[in-house]
Amino acid sequence: MEFDRLVTKDSDLVRGALVVGVVVLLITVLYPKLHHGGELVNDRKGYELLWTNAKKRFQLGARGILAAAFEKHKNAFYMVTDNGIEMIVNPKYAHEIRNDERFSIAAYNEQSFHGTIPGFEIFKQNVVEERLFINAVRNKLTRSLGWMVVSASLADQAAEWHSIPLHATILPIIAQQSSRVFLGEELCHNANWLRITVNHTISFFTAVEAMQIQEARNIITPVLETRRAQRAELLNQGKDPKEFNDLIEWLEELSGGQSYDPARAQLKISVAAIHTTSDLLTQTLFNIVGNSKLIEDLREEIISTINTYGWQKSAIYNLKLMDSVLKETQRLKPISIGTMVRVALEDVQLSDGLEIPKGTKTLVSCHNMWDPDVYDNADEFNGYRFYKLRKLPGQENSAQLVSTSANHFGFGHGMHACPGRFFAAAEVKVTLCHILLKYDLRLVGDRPNVIEHGVAQYANTWGPLEIKRRKEEISV
Repeated sequence: MEFDRLVTKDSDLVRGALVVGVVVLLITVLYPKLHHGGELVNDRKGYELLWTNAKKRFQLGARGILAAAFEKHKNAFYMVTDNGIEMIVNPKYAHEIRNDERFSIAAYNEQSFHGTIPGFEIFKQNVVEERLFINAVRNKLTRSLGWMVVSASLADQAAEWHSIPLHATILPIIAQQSSRVFLGEELCHNANWLRITVNHTISFFTAVEAMQIQEARNIITPVLETRRAQRAELLNQGKDPKEFNDLIEWLEELSGGQSYDPARAQLKISVAAIHTTSDLLTQTLFNIVGNSKLIEDLREEIISTINTYGWQKSAIYNLKLMDSVLKETQRLKPISIGTMVRVALEDVQLSDGLEIPKGTKTLVSCHNMWDPDVYDNADEFNGYRFYKLRKLPGQENSAQLVSTSANHFGFGHGMHACPGRFFAAAEVKVTLCHILLKYDLRLVGDRPNVIEHGVAQYANTWGPLEIKRRKEEISV
């Protein structure tokens, strides 16, 4: 009897284990199809149980995988990507999707970047903070470009050729310039804050260490409390409070008393701005170094423009060749080969019948930016490309760096196009003016390759450049 009881018990355990195993196997096998209702173009290989290797293959060769997939599927297809399963859509749909409120970028960011997990809150959906962030950038930051010019040299006076790690040199310059506008004079030189803003993005996207939000709060909160106390005291005395022309002040003003997290807001804009801006400037320098005619033409434009307008917003606008060089850099190497990321909030049918189920993550491919039917000699860097296009009737505006279109996704497109692109463009131009007037540049060996990881494309962070100090023609 005891033997029978043990056998029965063991049989029940075996059956239970088998049931669990079958359920797990079915979920494993069917999950992608249950999730999105379509086949994966980069599915597992026959001997693979999970999609881990499919994801690794995507991370190592996304551009080629997307190109091959579009040869077979002209409009859209599903893929295993860095951020799970996504529908990749043809750029011809960009104009139709760009302002469609049935798609949410906030939902995409929260799902893809774990916004509900403590430490990752900068991507948590928050309507109040999102509106506050957008208003501060569009309505305050963009209007303040005329006074944001600060010294942007490499702090290198050596008259002999010597090598520098370009990206590592550029990054702290952009961080400090940005922090001057975001936080004001009192914090833009704070070494701890600069370390946080530089490291936070790296920590966030690699998840190597806990997010530094609390440390950021410890820096910002005392400054904010002091400002609030001073403001209240001056108002009680019938005096006008001191105005601080920075993002801390703008967020306070625009919040209208609504609750928000100042540190989270600052880190959010830092994640959005500092590394992408540094990347654009780094890649631009790698693109133009060695092209002596282009560099001389840029220097002539800088000298003429500053002599005419001084360091004003109008000068930034009139650096048209520089504008073209930056836009061409973005065309050949956008920060991502997929843009306009969204989650469908409901079942969506586009004008030609393409169906996008509710809950689907979508991403618009950028491959038309290298399409010879769209751009002549599309694989070549031509710094004069958009400078010449800007002279054509009807393209005076669309060929500008800050303009977005369905054929150029450097800053995205539509209602969620980068709101800080005007600031980023001005910041890069100002820094590039200083660098080109104060330094001669030359390559060390071959031109560094772009670093590709999934859809992301980065300027080579290890690539060196040789520089030497030159005497600038005008004071900058």
